[in-house]
Order: sequence, then C-alpha cells, then structure tokens
Amino acid sequence: MSLPQIRKRIDYLDGEILKLIHERLGLAFQTKPFKSRIYDRVREREILGHLKKRTAGYPLLREEFIVSLFKAIMKESRRIQGASGPDKNKEVQP
Repeated sequence: MSLPQIRKRIDYLDGEILKLIHERLGLAFQTKPFKSRIYDRVREREILGHLKKRTAGYPLLREEFIVSLFKAIMKESRRIQGASGPDKNKEVQP
C-alpha cells in the first residue's frame, strides 16, 4: 500500500470511528429515563473490565490507552445525560 492509500484508509476509518462514537453517545442519552442517577460506578467498572479483557486480542492497543479513551467517552456520555441534554440547540439522534 502506498502512503496516499494508507492515509485515505485512515481518513475513512476516522469517519467510521466518529459515527460509532456518535451512535454510542446517542444510546447513552437514551438510557437517561431508565436511571435514577447519571453516574453508575459499577457499570463503568464493568465496561472497563470487559474492554481490558478484549484489548488482549489487539497487540497494538495498550490497556492504558483504551482505559483513558473510554473514560473520556463515558465522561462525555454523562455530560450528555445531564439535565439539559447534549446541546440545547441540537436534537440528539443516534
């Protein structure tokens, strides 16, 4: 593969990652009516535990990186589930 081809594939994957993160945040927003409070430490530990186990199958992914990445995603999920939603001027759609 040439450098331009590699970069084109990276650009495509970046777009796919954005779509998946957006979908995940939309689903997190939909959980709000089912929860008595936004922060669920047990659930977040469960998610991180599953991810740590799955990381073992991907030699290029360091566990610390994945944990940091998903903590940021979960933090944004909590923000979106806040009282006013993700953005007062934008409708949330998964």
